[in-house]
This record gives sequence, structure tokens and C-alpha cells, in this order.
Amino acid sequence: MRKILIITLLVFVCQAAYSQFSEAGFFAGGSYYNGDVNPGQPFLQTKPGYGAVFRYNIDTRLSARMGIYRGQVAANEANGGIRPSRNANFDGNVTDLSIVGEFNFLKYFTGSTKHYMTPFIFGGVGYHLQSASASYKKMPDTTMSHSGISIPFGLGVKYSISDNIGLSFEWGYRKTFNDKIDGLDPKYPKNSSLKDIQLSNASTNDWYSFAGLTLTLRLDIFQREVCRDLQRKRVRQ
Repeated sequence: MRKILIITLLVFVCQAAYSQFSEAGFFAGGSYYNGDVNPGQPFLQTKPGYGAVFRYNIDTRLSARMGIYRGQVAANEANGGIRPSRNANFDGNVTDLSIVGEFNFLKYFTGSTKHYMTPFIFGGVGYHLQSASASYKKMPDTTMSHSGISIPFGLGVKYSISDNIGLSFEWGYRKTFNDKIDGLDPKYPKNSSLKDIQLSNASTNDWYSFAGLTLTLRLDIFQREVCRDLQRKRVRQ
């Protein structure tokens, strides 16, 4: 009897541990920018993006995730800009470091045959480093770099492919607190024939976005095998 109680208790602990596990994996997709040159059109001039993530699943609904992402961002006023006469364009890179919380709308954990899919939302805090080369009407190319705090948030869908592998699609925005990603100054330089004419809207901040697929691997494979053995013993009892 005592042996049965001990095994039952261990099985209960293992079942709880199924939803408390870590995952690590890679992200691949695209990145784009919204700001003065592209005020609001999603996915305009999307460039390649990639990254790595580490996720700790608190339970079947809540997770904490750390990630590092890197992507290209670009825009050209000739492709849908609001001021074609400005002829502004830029090309750059952004590196994004973030810590976010995830909320699953349905119960989910990688490896489940019952709770194997869920939509989710996420939000948190991040830090970005970016560099860009920009040009605009009657001015030579300029290069600049900048860093700052960002607020990442977005939504997605998770799907358990197998016992140990999970796949998710997500689309997330990063709100920055600067107007520097596109490399445009508030006004044309004083040595320009267009001096004192407004070049960009300094009262609005730039945004950037990552969208793509993340493939993760459970990091508790050995622990889960021990739990399966305990469950088999319980059945035999």
C-alpha cells in the first residue's frame, strides 16, 4: 500500500512537471519597418530576419521567453512613400533583445496529444541596436547608429509537432521611443538649398516588426522518460 501511494505521488508530480519545462530553438522569417518613409503599411519591403529563443513554460497557459533577433529593415519613398518628392530611402540592420510573457488562450504543452495547439499573445520589454544608411533629395548618403528601449508585443499560434518538438508562428511589433531607425533628421541640413524645410516628423517614433516561424526542442527529454516509467509502474499496480 505504501509503495502504491509513493508511486501515485511521484506520478502526480511528474504530470505537473509536464507543463513546467524549458524549450530552446530558432526563429526564421522576415522583418520590416514603419515610420516616416513607410507610415503604416505592414510587410512593405520585408527583409530576412532570424533569431534564437529560450522559453520557460510556467504552466499550460503561461510562459516566459527570452529572445535575440536580427533583421534587415529598409524603405524607399519610390515604393509607396507619402512624400515622393523627398525621395528618401534607407537600408539598415536591427538587433533586438527581449524578455516577454506569453499567454495561451487554450491549454498547451509540447508533446501533448490533447492540448497540442493554441493561439497566444505576448508582451514585454526589449532593447534594440540599429544602424542605417540613408539618403534623401539633393543630399549625400549618411550613416548612423542608435540603441534604445523597445516594447515588444504580438500574437501567434503554437502547434506541437511531436513529443519533443514544437512549432509556432508569430507576428510581433516593437515600439521604440526614438525617430532614428530610418536615419532621417528633423530638417534638411543648413548647408542644403532646402534648409529649414521639415524632413521628418520628430514627434512620432519609429516601429519595427518580426514575423515568422519558431522551431523549439524540449530540454527535459530525460526527465520525461523517467515519468513515463513511473506511469507504467502505476498501471501494472
